[in-house]
Amino acid sequence: MMRRMFWFVSGAVVGASIVVWVKRTIVSVSEKLTPSNIADAIAAGLRRSVMALSDGVMSLIDAYRNREASGPASTSSSMSSSSNAPTRRHNPPRQRTSHR
Repeated sequence: MMRRMFWFVSGAVVGASIVVWVKRTIVSVSEKLTPSNIADAIAAGLRRSVMALSDGVMSLIDAYRNREASGPASTSSSMSSSSNAPTRRHNPPRQRTSHR
């Protein structure tokens, strides 16, 4: 009799705990899904995207200005030195044989 009572009470406690946890989870999710919170999240994502894009464009502009400031002589010398560099070739895979 005591075993049955123990398992009944244990099940009731676990069931009540799950109900409380589910209720808290639903309330927190519903608060996050309000129109104002969704709009704030979208605006923050757009802000981050625009900032990343502007940082990328600024770094490209800086690189272009630095290359332009170094002069055309370095560009031609880098071209000639890169053409003298040995080319790396791909080694084709070995042909398989019938035995291993």
